[in-house]
Amino acid sequence: MYGDVAENPDAGLRVQSSKVDLSEAGFGAYVTYAGFTGSGTHSVFAFGDGRLGWMAVDEGPEKMELTEPLGATPLTGVPDIDGRSVLIGTDDGRLLTFAPETGTAELASIPGAWIEQVASHPRAGLRAFSAGRGVYVLDQNGTTLAVFDDHPSTVAGLSFSPDGDRLAAAHYDGVSIWAVNDPDLSKTEPETLEWHGSHTAVSWSPDGQFIVTAMQDKEMHCWKMPEKTDMKMSGYPSKIRSLAWTPDSAYIAASGAGGVTSWCCKGKGPSGKPPLEFGYVYEGIVTQVAAHPENGMLVGGYDDGTVMIGVIEKEEAAIARAADGNPITCLAFSPDGQSLVCGSENGTVGIINILEPLIEPLA
Repeated sequence: MYGDVAENPDAGLRVQSSKVDLSEAGFGAYVTYAGFTGSGTHSVFAFGDGRLGWMAVDEGPEKMELTEPLGATPLTGVPDIDGRSVLIGTDDGRLLTFAPETGTAELASIPGAWIEQVASHPRAGLRAFSAGRGVYVLDQNGTTLAVFDDHPSTVAGLSFSPDGDRLAAAHYDGVSIWAVNDPDLSKTEPETLEWHGSHTAVSWSPDGQFIVTAMQDKEMHCWKMPEKTDMKMSGYPSKIRSLAWTPDSAYIAASGAGGVTSWCCKGKGPSGKPPLEFGYVYEGIVTQVAAHPENGMLVGGYDDGTVMIGVIEKEEAAIARAADGNPITCLAFSPDGQSLVCGSENGTVGIINILEPLIEPLA
């Protein structure tokens, strides 16, 4: 563990806070995606048996509507650029857009590929996905603008810059940064960030000052841009599968430890600073993290099914969902921060409405 953890009065009892309302339902298949449309009107879910589900943001999971199976497994998703849809990648090589009002449409197909990485940038009107070593960039009409296919290994993460002008792709031995605002994308050469090892996720800070990757070796790597000064953040007992930035870029949170760890990226970055941590639940390991869209609150989902919401700089947390033994696979805040959705390995979907502040954020 990373030093002393602030006492959590609920930890021993595993009692759900009275300041949240949790409603749940089981759907019998691994939840591969849980999130919201960009407009926040609907929550959308994807399941390992090929179904997609949706409901209005003010409805509980018992009101979920479900599609017929897609004929493939939906592997991942992100809100699409129009605010009404969600981009879905599948294990049969399709990039789909799904809207509760209109259903599913195919944007691209790479037969035989697994589409595990997708990204979108609403203001720039761009979408991106990876298939093997290739990265594909599409415009708002679904037209392929560019294919960047000379990465040294399978691309394991994608992240647009805050302005949408660049796209970071994580792979073995580092990150390739592509200028996607170039009038002739076919002649674009990438800027590279190098660090030996397998980089399995990438995230660009909201202010554009930092690029952070998760690595197979149970650590993170950070570059300060544009100088490219770099540093590593290590000591995790488990593989880091999830990263989340606070909206002010002050902290990046990560899964992979016994609590939600957050590294301070103020000033020159996290070098020489230990992470702050909240939410220690004995033997549990954090599997997913998500950041509140407006303040310093974070949520962590654990491999025992616990969901905890906390404030970074106070290092305090409250239980929003008690453990049930089923790992949390997905977490997301609504765009207004008033609710969040979670999904579990056993197919349970949860809607957590925040009735009043669990912990007052620092001013």
